[in-house]
Amino acid sequence: MYIKAQKHTKGNRKMYEIIICDDNEGFIKYMERMLLEGGLALETVNFYEYKSGEQLVEKLPEHAKVDLLILDMQMEGLDGNQTAKRFRKQFPLSLLVFCSGVCQPTVTSFEVLPFRYLLKEYTDKRMLEEIKNVIEELKNRAEEIYVVGHYYKDTIRLKPEEITYISIAKHGSQIHTNSKIMKYKLEDKIICKQKVDELYDKLKAYGFAYAHNSYIVNFRYVKRISATELELQDNVILSISRSKEKNFRADFAKYLAGKYI
Repeated sequence: MYIKAQKHTKGNRKMYEIIICDDNEGFIKYMERMLLEGGLALETVNFYEYKSGEQLVEKLPEHAKVDLLILDMQMEGLDGNQTAKRFRKQFPLSLLVFCSGVCQPTVTSFEVLPFRYLLKEYTDKRMLEEIKNVIEELKNRAEEIYVVGHYYKDTIRLKPEEITYISIAKHGSQIHTNSKIMKYKLEDKIICKQKVDELYDKLKAYGFAYAHNSYIVNFRYVKRISATELELQDNVILSISRSKEKNFRADFAKYLAGKYI
């Protein structure tokens, strides 16, 4: 049975999306307790519980992001390695931790880039020490601001300063990059699964604003603004909608005054 913990939301506080997949419900609860004792506050965590690899794989499309997956190695049906491979196709950059009773890591286990390989036989003290290391890595990654894009068969992480603007696409958004990043040309499609409004919430503190309902622009690359259009430093011309023009100019003035991070 699929079980999702009640969600907790506190303003703009960072929320961690954590999946625990194990066929032992008692161990799932144990790991949740370890994570909370290790330093995560209950109001900052959304826990998702799955009792098989099949359940997890089935529900993956419902997750916009996953910060941490704690995954049992030995389960009926899809085992940990098989489940991790499918998980990595959708979340190649998420933190992955394997847990096992007796199964030892193999070459296949490390192909999916786990951060830790924990043994269920650990004492509470040892497990808590390991979990604190996991939490430290989780928080370090959360402090990094980046957008995950898909470039052909590659998955890439883009920093805000590498992005010129983001436009609406059929299944999410399209990322347009600084032309100085030679590997990713402006005419190539870097696709992101997140929608423009989601990315705006993430990037507005870094100098991004709506110039049009269809795209947000990085002020860093704006060269010229007129009443109806703007020009970027790479000579790309974008229109400014009448409804956005006033706020766009005001936000740009704030950016120039150094009020953005």
